[in-house]
Amino acid sequence: MTEEIIEDSGIVKEVRNNSVVVEIERGGGCKSCSMHGFCMKNVTSEIQIQTDLPLEPGDKVQLDISAVGRVWASLLIFGLPLAMLFMGFLVANIWLSELISILLGFTCMGLGFVIVRCLDGGFAKKLNIRIARKI
Repeated sequence: MTEEIIEDSGIVKEVRNNSVVVEIERGGGCKSCSMHGFCMKNVTSEIQIQTDLPLEPGDKVQLDISAVGRVWASLLIFGLPLAMLFMGFLVANIWLSELISILLGFTCMGLGFVIVRCLDGGFAKKLNIRIARKI
């Protein structure tokens, strides 16, 4: 069994002292993900990365993202709203009718998506992303 190598790439948008702002292209990692159909297409994101490489705006770079970071991001994005759906339903079902419990469960799931959106910026800074090389 062969292990698939996932490569992500980005374009340097800005150079700041010992760091660069990279616009990440959705592609390499997204194509291999079984949930790629749920993500928004043609959406780019920017992240600031520390590097000593001599880069200039417009350079294309290969990014390495830790596997652990990918797993935690997936758990956060998909697991938190789902967990909140079930917890909201189960807690509400103790005191309320089933229909109201279902509505409250979906409301909690929506709140879970809002929480994920709020945590997105801070979580991205904690991912172990490094620039492997200039392409």
